[in-house]
Amino acid sequence: MNKLIEDAYKIADKNAVILKGNIKISGDVNCLLFAHYCDSTLFYKRFFKISKDVLKVNKIARKNLKEIKKLLKSYGYKNIRTKGVFSIYGDLRSLAVEAGFGKWGDEGIIENEKYGTNFLISAVFYK
Repeated sequence: MNKLIEDAYKIADKNAVILKGNIKISGDVNCLLFAHYCDSTLFYKRFFKISKDVLKVNKIARKNLKEIKKLLKSYGYKNIRTKGVFSIYGDLRSLAVEAGFGKWGDEGIIENEKYGTNFLISAVFYK
């Protein structure tokens, strides 16, 4: 593993990331993926608690992405895009499977052996 990825993973560890991955998309486009623990109980069963938890995870994930982006800039990367847990552009599930976060479940949700479906995914794309 190269120094950039090691440094990114250290930042991720400080920001409560439970799963991390690095994949090459194509050519010179790379992607760092992160998963943060979040209970996947249906919203309507415990609406206020789940909503509060999701917003808390979003805050931590945004902090992680901001720090990773700063790291990438320090390594000289200029073209950097982030996708947070609420990103409406693009689906990160197939990338998460490729990064080893888990396997496709019957309902189209990624299932991890340890965390089940209890995580939200964010990513940083850079070239």
